[in-house]
Amino acid sequence: MTEPAIPDTAPDVDPDRTVDNRGRGCASGIARVQRALEDLPDGAVLVVKSTDRRAKSEYPQLAAQTPHELLAIESERGRLLRKEYTTYLEIHEA
Repeated sequence: MTEPAIPDTAPDVDPDRTVDNRGRGCASGIARVQRALEDLPDGAVLVVKSTDRRAKSEYPQLAAQTPHELLAIESERGRLLRKEYTTYLEIHEA
């Protein structure tokens, strides 16, 4: 069984909150995302900006383990030849 493809183009929505984790370690970045998820209402859109290459595996895993929906993960070359990832999550209450 293959996993569904993750869209790589931003959805046509205005985010309700953005968490900028660029340059942060995994543990502190995830803690900031979890706090944002707890504060946002059902239907809100959270955008997470990251330079951690694990974003393409960690955020789909987060969405699979929670009621939240992964809308897309964009990646692009950022400064200093590193990739930057922008993840879009739609919040759903359990």
